[in-house]
Amino acid sequence: MFTSFHHASYLVPDLDAAIGSYAETFGGRETGRGTVPGLGMVGFVQVGKVEVEFIQPEESADLASAAASVLHHVAYAVDDLDRVVADYKSRGYRFDTAEPFINFMGYRLIYLDPAHTHGTRIHFTDSVTLRSDR
Repeated sequence: MFTSFHHASYLVPDLDAAIGSYAETFGGRETGRGTVPGLGMVGFVQVGKVEVEFIQPEESADLASAAASVLHHVAYAVDDLDRVVADYKSRGYRFDTAEPFINFMGYRLIYLDPAHTHGTRIHFTDSVTLRSDR
């Protein structure tokens, strides 16, 4: 069902420092940055064929008890997102939104209700919306 692992996303206290660290340590390059209302500042870093997303939350309390970056979600690429969503809905699965949406990077995605994944936040990303230059 998954065609590939797309990215891991981490909550971090300082977006610039996190991006800089991955650029210096792993030779990554920043590929996008934006603000997600209700979430915070978001930045993507490409390292080889792997993408990493960092989120600096709007509310610093989201990281108050964390000693290190906190995993926020993982993303899996799928072929034909509409078919995957319809299949899951037909089997009684729920999603965080009624329909897939497009984020600021142009990725079409939908989050599965974490009640189905033992609390892990995951989203399915339509593989046709992933940029080919990555």
